Amino acid sequence: MTPPVLPQDTRTRLLESAILHFAAKGFDGTGIREIAKSANANSALVAYHFCGKEGLYQEVLKAIFARKPCAVAELAEIPPAGTPGARKAALRGFQDYIRAFFQELMSSTGSEDPVGEAAMILMAREMQSPRAASVPLLMEQIKPYVTNLTNCLQVLRPDLDEEALFSMGVSIQGQIIHFRNSLGIIRLIRGNPAYPEDIERVVQHHIDFSLRGLGVPEAFPQPRIQPCS
Repeated sequence: MTPPVLPQDTRTRLLESAILHFAAKGFDGTGIREIAKSANANSALVAYHFCGKEGLYQEVLKAIFARKPCAVAELAEIPPAGTPGARKAALRGFQDYIRAFFQELMSSTGSEDPVGEAAMILMAREMQSPRAASVPLLMEQIKPYVTNLTNCLQVLRPDLDEEALFSMGVSIQGQIIHFRNSLGIIRLIRGNPAYPEDIERVVQHHIDFSLRGLGVPEAFPQPRIQPCS
């Protein structure tokens, strides 16, 4: 017999409550009863509709990914290296990738969206130490990021082997994630709780820094030719 559909508002309350509690206390430190109590729902609903805490946790991850579309997945495909126009497309694609990824991470950065902020904390923890049951979902979700960035790097640096390209990709991702995760202390250092007001300027810095770190000639300022005296 198929269980009755859980009312959408109750489901939403349970999922949002679970995001907040899992982010604050972790999976092992969170109980079903406290999640249900915060959601003003019966704890039996969790077992009935989500098959227990593990099932609820997996639905929480799906809900987090569904909160906003993956902008990176919508980016144009990069032609293979050697294809006419591939390098120009890879340069633009690389910039679009960093901009899209940066904007995704920066979309929830304040107290006005506590669930969004908790979702970021929860996902950061999950990326650091994935639960076995979460691995298939995580791999499915990060595939567009890995594929897009790798395709760009293969065209921009065709001389590098797979290991070097992987290290480059991890470094590029890492600097953006570090900026997002350290935003609180960065704002303290800057003495500006609203930093960065101009996100595009920060994005452009990461683009220039990354391309120059990759050794892409197009990213370096061209030398000025002095007129003959």
